[in-house]
Amino acid sequence: MRRQNLSVRTAAHATAIVLDGKRAVGVRYAKGGRGGAAQQVRARKEVILAGGAYNSPQLLQLSGIGPASLLTSLGIEVRHNLAGVGEGLQDHYAPRSVARVKNIKTINERARGLNLAYEVLKWGATRRGILSLSPTLVYCFWHSGETAESSDLQLTFTPASYKEGEQGKLEDQPGMTVAAWQQRPESRGYVRCRSADPFAAPIIQTNYLAEEIDRRVVVAGMRLARRLLASAPLAHYYEREDFPGPNVHTDDEFLAAASQRAQTTFHPGCSCRMAPSTNPLAVVDDQLRVHGLQGLRVVDASIMPRMISANLNASTLMIADKASDMIRGRTALEPALITAPGPV
Repeated sequence: MRRQNLSVRTAAHATAIVLDGKRAVGVRYAKGGRGGAAQQVRARKEVILAGGAYNSPQLLQLSGIGPASLLTSLGIEVRHNLAGVGEGLQDHYAPRSVARVKNIKTINERARGLNLAYEVLKWGATRRGILSLSPTLVYCFWHSGETAESSDLQLTFTPASYKEGEQGKLEDQPGMTVAAWQQRPESRGYVRCRSADPFAAPIIQTNYLAEEIDRRVVVAGMRLARRLLASAPLAHYYEREDFPGPNVHTDDEFLAAASQRAQTTFHPGCSCRMAPSTNPLAVVDDQLRVHGLQGLRVVDASIMPRMISANLNASTLMIADKASDMIRGRTALEPALITAPGPV
């Protein structure tokens, strides 16, 4: 924040990228949100768009950069027809299997009433207890079948459970949860402007489980979660399966349960994919420059060509780090040859 070449403008809602022909020259924004004063910032060199997998394609479309048919239908002037903007969205979709717990307190009870007061005091004195924990305490990478070439499932465990339809709100009863999701889904959706209003939320269609392989892998993950929760090491604490429930056995029943209670893992990407210009849905090139335009790059998870095999945070940080070298014109480093100092 002390850098002289940095200016941070808060409460500023970007409304459009300013184009001069086929060159991006600035950004328009509303100070203070809807109804705020319209302002503009000009770019001497480049505009860097880093709005994420939802907001980057939305802002491009609002600026007239995107599928011509969509923009025309919304009354947005087509400044640059680019069919892939907003297309190809992917996300990890996680059913959460829940078991009721006995013989021990879970985070559910420890986070309420006098128990919570005790936990606050405990954390203040020792920096330990539930206030020192992350939401997920155990991670597991596994495969959906013995013939899988590599792990295609990620599972997480926490000694807590959450109310249906309420993100992050703990249940009242003791519970533990295993979430299981497919690491590399094939299903793709889209992000599209709902209207020409920059304050209107875009349409986000993930198309979870549209592909058969995604359905197969998610069922395998739910079956594995059931086995883990009912395994011998947890028998002393395992009371019963609460969800999907002991009456769920067939693939169709598991899929119905996944459709009922599964949710996003907040890993959206791939909606402004990086690909050669020969790809009809390409948005940016290998330098993250928007195809067909000058002075405009996209630097966020939306540029991923397809979903990676894990959470997106670290990869997104590396996209930004690599992009900083590209923007500054730095040449790529030669691959390093690592040798051991002695016998291995």
